[in-house]
Amino acid sequence: MKYIISENRLDAFITDYINKMFDVDDINSTHPYEYNDETGYEGDDFTRVQFYIGDYIDEDEACFRWYDCDYFDEGTSAKDKCPMVMVDSDYAKTLDGYFDDTWHEPFKKWFINHFELPVKTVDGY
Repeated sequence: MKYIISENRLDAFITDYINKMFDVDDINSTHPYEYNDETGYEGDDFTRVQFYIGDYIDEDEACFRWYDCDYFDEGTSAKDKCPMVMVDSDYAKTLDGYFDDTWHEPFKKWFINHFELPVKTVDGY
């Protein structure tokens, strides 16, 4: 037997799954600290945001990361995909396992709605 589900209902189901996976009330963010040997710049890197669940421990604890277009060098393929959100591989693998890559668009809308940052591309890392 074959079932047909509308795109809107699928998006709503995926968004509900994302809401259960990521408790927005427990997600925090930080701008990673950056030191540039070439320019001598030292301070928070406002071209990217690292999101994590609970208390910040270290950079490896991110559940997803947002990158502004200014983060990438001119002429790189990433420059065409930005601004972008990269979802941690454990979460991305789970979402891919259930929804293949159809979760990208609902995640993009969910992210924009909750964090008010622009997003063109969603991917896993």
